[in-house]
This record gives sequence, C-alpha cells and structure tokens, in this order.
Amino acid sequence: MSSQPSHLSSLVALIANATKLVESRFEASSQPYVPTLDDTEEHPLDKELSDPELRAAIQTIEGACAQLCATVARPSHTVVNRQMEVLAPHCMNVAITFKIADILEEKPEGMHISEIGKRAGIDSQKLGRILRLLATRHVFREVADDVFANNRLSMQLISSNPISSLGLHFTEEAFGSASFLAQTLADPEWGASRDPRKTAFNKYTKYDGALFEYYEGGTPLGAAMGQRFGVAMVGWGTAIEAGNVVFEYPWDKLPRGASVCDVGAGIGNITLQLAKAHPHLQLKLQDLPERVVQAREEVWPKQCPEAIEENRIAFESIDFFTESPIPDCDVYYLKNIIHNWLDDDSVKILTNIKKVMGPHSRILIHEYILQHATPSTAPAEDSAVDNLKHKPAPTELLSNYGAGRVRQYNLDLVMMSLLNARERTLEQFIELGEKCGLEFVKLWDFGEMSAVELKVATGSGLRLSLLLNHRQFDALPFVYSFSCL
Repeated sequence: MSSQPSHLSSLVALIANATKLVESRFEASSQPYVPTLDDTEEHPLDKELSDPELRAAIQTIEGACAQLCATVARPSHTVVNRQMEVLAPHCMNVAITFKIADILEEKPEGMHISEIGKRAGIDSQKLGRILRLLATRHVFREVADDVFANNRLSMQLISSNPISSLGLHFTEEAFGSASFLAQTLADPEWGASRDPRKTAFNKYTKYDGALFEYYEGGTPLGAAMGQRFGVAMVGWGTAIEAGNVVFEYPWDKLPRGASVCDVGAGIGNITLQLAKAHPHLQLKLQDLPERVVQAREEVWPKQCPEAIEENRIAFESIDFFTESPIPDCDVYYLKNIIHNWLDDDSVKILTNIKKVMGPHSRILIHEYILQHATPSTAPAEDSAVDNLKHKPAPTELLSNYGAGRVRQYNLDLVMMSLLNARERTLEQFIELGEKCGLEFVKLWDFGEMSAVELKVATGSGLRLSLLLNHRQFDALPFVYSFSCL
C-alpha cells in the first residue's frame, strides 16, 4: 500500500516546527545560543529540567527523524544498520573503562591516538578504530586524521559523571545478559519461566541467584557492581529527567510537615531533590541496609547536609517483601521499583505499604507506563478522560512517539534479561493495585516517565472495567484537604 503523497513533507514540517520551538528555548535562556556538537562547555539548559512543550518537541524531532529515515531508505539498508548498532555499546564500554574522555580533557584541542593509547595502556591503532566509530555517531570528534577530542556528548563519559557508571551498567551486566536472551528463550525450562533466578543474566554470569542478591554481595564483583549501580541510577535519573516529578507533581499542596517515604530509594536521588525544592516536607528514605548506609554516611552529608541538620530526613532499612514501611506517611513514593518484579512480588510490596496507609495516604509509582506502538490519532475532545491518558503524539507519528520514547521499550527488554521482570501499561498498573485493595486516582504524564497515583480503596470506587469507560477520578490536590479533616 503506497503512502500518502504528503507523508514525507508532513514529517519534514513536523521536524521544522518542533525545531523552531527548541531554538526559541535556547534563545530565551541565560546564554542565548544553540550549542553545537563541538561544544564541551555545559549550556545552562543542560542543567534545567525541560518544560512539557520542550520535551514533546524533542521527542517529536527524534521520532519523526527516525521515521523519515526508515521510510526513505531501502529496507535492507535500514535493517542491516539496525543489526550492526550493537557494536556501538561495546565501543562505549571501551571508552568508559579506559577513561578516554578524562584523558582527552587534558588536551581540548585534540590528542593523537598514539598518545591516547599510551596514556590508556592499550593498542593505539585498535583504540583509534573504536573512537572513529563513536565519532561517526557524534560521540567524540576527529579533529584531524587520528586526532580525537571531546565534544558535547563525550563529556558525559568523564568518570566523575554518573552517566559513565550508567554506561558500564548497561554495556556490561545489562547488554551482556541480553546477548543470552535467545538462548534463554530457547531453553525448555527457562524460556517461559518468571523466576528471577532463571534469566539471561544467570546464563551470562553463571551466578545462580537473582540480580539484587548478586549486587548485595553475592560475589565480590557483584558487590562492586552494586555500588556502581547506585551511582548509575543518579545518572539514569538525570538522563530521563526523572526530576520532573519534583516540580510537576503537586508537592506544594501538601501542608508543612507532610511526610514522604521513598520506598526502595537507593541513595535517594529524587528525595535529595525534594529536600532542596520542598523543605516543608518530612522525608523518609528506606532501602536495604547497604544502600541506607551509603546514603546516610556518604551521599547526604555531602549533597544535602542541611536536611540532616534540620531533621528533615530519616534513614531506615527495610525489606519491602516482608516488612511495611514507616507508617501513616502522606505519600509513599516508589521510583523504578515495581518494574523490577512480576505481579506476585509486586503485590507483596504494595500490600505491605497498604497495611500502614492512612485514609489520606497516597502511593505514587513513578515509572515508565508503556503504550502500544499503534498509529497516533487526533486528540480526544473529551476532557473527562485526562486522568487516564498520556498526552497524544502528533498524528504523523506512532502513538508512543516511536524513537522519541524508545528508551522505555529498551528498558523493558533489559528488565526481561536481568530479572524476568517488566515495564507495564496503565491498565496493568490499575489491575495490580486492585489486587492489593488499592484504588486508581490519576495518571501523571511527565513526558517520558509517568506516575500512577493510588489510594486505599474505599469500597465505593469504580473498578478497572469502569475506568476504561473513561470515568473521572479525584486527584490529590483536590482531595487532600478533605482527607485531613
């Protein structure tokens, strides 16, 4: 079936219009210029969270450009390129492992591969070929033959940047495990298993426990990776702009002294941001003992000592499968927790939280909410369904923005490979809540990640079948004052 004659032009127009919006944001910034890939100085906008319009524009550009390229090129050309994309992460791993960005920082004008190789302690000719592939993909730049320098992207790989720890997590345990995915699926016993100890990760590492057992000291290497994983999650939060929840969820509507419990917080990246942006909140950080010690003794004294001095943060260990968190908090916040577990374990976690919730309490599950890769349709005019919907993508794109939001589908496969776990759709989250006696309140769309808000079911709430018929529910800003009476 042939495409509409205007299809390519529509995609080009979509890209052009979205680009104008991006340019306007740079021009309105404190340093009104659009950075080039050759720039190594951080632009002020790089430190700021993107507003909803800017996020949508960038996702539109990414989705439309990828769709345009896939449309105009021969299918064989595109598919072969997709097959070979697996090499780039391996090259990225080499660059991070040998701290190439750190080395190049000493010579901003560029360094010859002979010197880079000598400093890194590896063969310069092989390293040059690796850097050339990365430079061709706009990570590093080749300023002259065999002379490489940092650029806007490679600066993210400097060893002090948590993105470098994230890169090692993905290119080692995540992608290493994924390379065993076909073998795992073909295994008669493991292929259909949901056991977190029968995964591609287990075939890759030959470790017989689950990933988090590995991280908590299953082996010396696993313990080191667990430490690295905590830092990597800071980089992950930065890359996906998870901090949008700090400003786009109505924390400011909660009264002074309202309590927020970050369950499975790790070192508390989001909690740190809440402490700085909303000092009226009382914060609780809970995770396994090793992470709590790391947060209390290493991270918070350096990054937010005032919260400790003012007694605005409490640190308590928890095993959320067997224990309930600190009782009667106003919000129980879970970021990237439920996607680690299949339904039975997720029900245990949520049920343990429900046991200590008050009538005013909320659970806020901050994760990716998967959408189907169906064609986008025109925005619905019925505002009564806002609590149940993501903001619609332009009609020229897939409903999930295609390549503009591909990260969540990559992560879904990472979860399968590492833990036999998954990302979920909104309907699956609502069903999960119902199994625990929790009632859906609202979907919060933060542009890439989203959040599902739940409360203790009153017995009169509408169930999933009615929700899918587009009924409206109250959201926290409107109900909180009544629940406190």
